[in-house]
Amino acid sequence: MAISKRSPKIKRDKVESEETPSKKQVKADRKAKLSKTGKIILVAIGVAAMVLSVTAMACTGVLNEVTTKEPYQLTGGVAATVNGVNIKEDTVTEQIMGTRQSSYEKDEDWATYLSDQGLTPESYRENVINSIARQYLLTEAEKEYKVTVDQKDLDKAWKDAVEGSGKSDKEFEEYISQMGFTKDSYLEAIKGSLAQSKLREAVAPSKDPSDEELVSYFNENLDRYNDARRSSHILFKVEEDASDEEKAKVEAEAKKVLDQINAGEISFADAAKKYSEDTSADNGGDVSWDKLTTFVTEYQDALSALSKGQVSGLVKTTYGYHIIQCTDQFKVDTVKSVKDVPEDMLESVKSTIKTQEQSAAYSKWLTEYTEKADIKINKMPSEVPYNVDMNKAKKAEDAEK
Repeated sequence: MAISKRSPKIKRDKVESEETPSKKQVKADRKAKLSKTGKIILVAIGVAAMVLSVTAMACTGVLNEVTTKEPYQLTGGVAATVNGVNIKEDTVTEQIMGTRQSSYEKDEDWATYLSDQGLTPESYRENVINSIARQYLLTEAEKEYKVTVDQKDLDKAWKDAVEGSGKSDKEFEEYISQMGFTKDSYLEAIKGSLAQSKLREAVAPSKDPSDEELVSYFNENLDRYNDARRSSHILFKVEEDASDEEKAKVEAEAKKVLDQINAGEISFADAAKKYSEDTSADNGGDVSWDKLTTFVTEYQDALSALSKGQVSGLVKTTYGYHIIQCTDQFKVDTVKSVKDVPEDMLESVKSTIKTQEQSAAYSKWLTEYTEKADIKINKMPSEVPYNVDMNKAKKAEDAEK
């Protein structure tokens, strides 16, 4: 993988989780690294799948879930109602047992997990019910605000996904097929997330911040952006399992190109286009500002030592050998005008402010919309399989042993 903005080493906005506790960990035998494309696909599909399942359930008037493979006793009955629509007790049980059966089969382990989360079986159940209720209410809101997803939306989503992956249409289809999706099933899976995005825009329209707001934001957060450096790089990839001989060969090639750049025999941008194995090659190696991304430590350290126009020596990272050029530097005592800020940085901050303000407005709307709903939660049956004596929870000092 490369160090460019498409690299998995680049930091992305944290997605807020639902109230429902997630699984504590991913299975150890799963691949540790996943490309940005894969992460985007899995997140989109994960969110969409939940919405789609709730939408289908709402059509029947009863919220239900597919049963899991592991046997356990279901109780039947109704856990709660949302505006008169039933949430089955078995629905809640299956969701909770999906977490318990992943890592907490023993009562003491399950009790310890709940205790560490500040939960009890009753409060965990309530969180799950509220999460299901909220998803159901969102599907109702989509109807109320006449939110629809048409073929044009799906075509755009597909085009954006393909372009974002850096692959061709055919390559992207092959990629998602590794996760069990065809083009049609992928688009069907993301319909829900597209609908929620439209709903968000309908109830909390985004708007550009004013120049005054941008200047104020920069000055309040100047430490986050000041002394930023824009850079381009040339990557000579070294595979993880490469032999010493293969590594030496790549290093020698990189050194040869570096000597050509320093001698003025080739421009940095041309060298990047010709030799770099990173996705940034077509852009002359440009990977934007370091304050907008997160580079691996070795890259960041080397870039921090460069001034505008300077070129580094060979920089070795887990990806291979890099030649880095600092192409610009942003350093001010104070921001007096938006003209003082580089365009790329300005656009990034503008997007950040828009997202923050829209998220706040949407959260406020969702809270008020949910509070208006008639949600009635029934008492938890004592015989549900996730019920446990919380006295079995291990104390912190015992759990560490």
